[in-house]
Amino acid sequence: MGLDDLRDDRGVFRVLAVDHRDSLRLFLEPTAPETVPDALMTSIKSDLVRTISPHATGVMLEPEYSIPQVIDDGSLAPGVGFLAALESQGYLADPGASPTTLLWSVEEAAASGASALKLLLPYHPEAELASAQRAVAADVLAECRRVDVPLVLEPLFYGLDHRGDREGVVLTTVDDFASTGADLLKLPFPVDPELVTDHEARVAACAAITERCEQPWAVLSGGGGFDIFAEQVEAAADGGCSGFMVGRALWGEAARCTADDRPRVIEQVVLPRWRRLTHAVAARS
Repeated sequence: MGLDDLRDDRGVFRVLAVDHRDSLRLFLEPTAPETVPDALMTSIKSDLVRTISPHATGVMLEPEYSIPQVIDDGSLAPGVGFLAALESQGYLADPGASPTTLLWSVEEAAASGASALKLLLPYHPEAELASAQRAVAADVLAECRRVDVPLVLEPLFYGLDHRGDREGVVLTTVDDFASTGADLLKLPFPVDPELVTDHEARVAACAAITERCEQPWAVLSGGGGFDIFAEQVEAAADGGCSGFMVGRALWGEAARCTADDRPRVIEQVVLPRWRRLTHAVAARS
């Protein structure tokens, strides 16, 4: 198992992210997330994985609602690897409240058959918890090396004083984590897409990430609108990124519709979006 299970023969990552837990509950029922049934969480993930995974290079899962459920029910396409999320939930309300903790051990996650593990770290380089988060990453990476499984780090910014601070925070974050030896960085788009609309300026910001990275990096969707994310993927690919990992920006409408409508929405809305993203990275690789 390894990163090669998660990318195509050109080295491009096209990963469907369905590892959402608290955030998916909140997305489905903003006023009462605790009322979302576990079975609904699994059903949404299975339906998405069943249709999209044959066209993906990898799928991002978690151990509560999708590992082993979507594997055991045959939804994951043969030959497609998966990443296993490590982090516990509970960071949404206050990302800077405490260091990231693990939902399960590195050894347990690796034993699930995952091709790689993923660790999300809410991170701001000037926050009080920054050094603690870097220590968490170092400890988890050391354990991954012991177990011999690749690690994907996802240091995700929060607490920007101004929207224009985003590029500086993201680039400093890359400086803090690129040298760790992590196998892949999963990163937010480096500039606010509403403030920076020029494609070449966006490409330059993405190229600045590439210059700093000792490993490949993939751009994440971050829950925004799909059309904006598609533009980000184009700029990131032009700037040297190695692919995308996309969640709700791709499949949000399918998650919120009825179970009867979901297959149609996935086929008519989600799958064409996926093909657009695939074309964007294929045309630039």
